Amino acid sequence: MSISKALPPGRKSLDAGAESRNLDLLRAIAVLCVFAAHLILCLIDEKHIQVANYSNWKAGLNELGHVGVLFFFVHTALVLMFSLERTKGSALVLNFYLRRIFRIFPLSIACILAILLFRVPQVPDGQYVPWDWTEITSNLLLIQNIVRKPDMIMPLWTLPREFQMYLALPFIYLALKRISSSVFVLVLWIAFFAAVPSAPLLSCFPCFMGGVFAYQLSKERVGRLPSALWPAAILILFAGHVLLMFTIFPDYRTDYMMCMFLGAVIPNVLELNKSWLTGAAQTVAKYSYGIYLCHDPILWFAFVKLAWLPLWMQWIALVALMALVPVAAYRILEAPMIELGRRLATRLTIARKPAVAIPEFAS
Repeated sequence: MSISKALPPGRKSLDAGAESRNLDLLRAIAVLCVFAAHLILCLIDEKHIQVANYSNWKAGLNELGHVGVLFFFVHTALVLMFSLERTKGSALVLNFYLRRIFRIFPLSIACILAILLFRVPQVPDGQYVPWDWTEITSNLLLIQNIVRKPDMIMPLWTLPREFQMYLALPFIYLALKRISSSVFVLVLWIAFFAAVPSAPLLSCFPCFMGGVFAYQLSKERVGRLPSALWPAAILILFAGHVLLMFTIFPDYRTDYMMCMFLGAVIPNVLELNKSWLTGAAQTVAKYSYGIYLCHDPILWFAFVKLAWLPLWMQWIALVALMALVPVAAYRILEAPMIELGRRLATRLTIARKPAVAIPEFAS
């Protein structure tokens, strides 16, 4: 889903009320990186692809998926800062929390119930192991990283960290209303960076700060770099991060730095023009949450449960399910719950002070 409204005529830079084709492309690349990494790992593990130096392949593919998640983190923090900016009424924090609960929980709960019903393993090529009630409950509440319980499927590892970021983001936004400075954001990033060794629960916060940095910079400057540089910038940041991580800084948090560099680039690049590429990216971005959560169970079903079928039929099943399941999840569950959350937040918070309805942002 994109940022709600179309760009006004003549406006080329990132704006709180504008649809951003650049951000749609970033979100689409993010989810496709994760999907591609898990797809190739599944095919290698199932021996559909024979490779030498399997451990090197696995490390590289894991990092491809990890970079996709980092792009998600930056994108999510940025669009939610814009969403907070557009929120009217006196109960901004409560409004934000209600809307995010109805955005993130319905599909994650449905996914967990499907895991239990169909006995989906934690990884596509693994074996199903029954979960106890503490593990199920912690995954349902998205607190498994706090209580140190395993993720029921691997994509679930990001959701607790994202939801915990939601708890802090409104207060960061309110702080920026008082101290409106990109330097202040850098200070916050350094503080989170320094706090991580003693507070592991904050390990992803420096990554989210890349989106906050992009938001603040968008208030201080207008994009000047040609839009054609945007896809190249994403690729260069990815390649630079991987190169540094595997060579010069193998034990350093290059992911934190890449997220801040990405945040610095986003508001300085002009918007992409409409094309088949941006149209495709917008579609992928709209259904990206379903793609992200459902792709591992779909890989398991296509290549493990249907292993008795010819390989070409397994691929047809994969393509069909990857096209149908995220769309169905969005239309049947996500969109209605987003609207319910919007109405509930409006009813409970705007009653104090009349306000305009708030367009929904994806995350």
